[in-house]
Amino acid sequence: MVSELTFDAETFLALPINERVQLCRQLAQRAQALADAADPKFRESYLDIAKNWLKLAAEMEGVGPMEHAK
Repeated sequence: MVSELTFDAETFLALPINERVQLCRQLAQRAQALADAADPKFRESYLDIAKNWLKLAAEMEGVGPMEHAK
């Protein structure tokens, strides 16, 4: 199964912050789905990936529009 979610750092950084947050959440959901279907030896790694996507989304929300002022 191939998902339409893709990640390219240059494209990601060109997105407005709210779209980056949304993409991080989508990628976290995908990692969670992979964890749910994964062999037990890989499950924890997928869960860590999901957790880190959510953490990044939360950190970016804290920055908000000010991020572009750097």
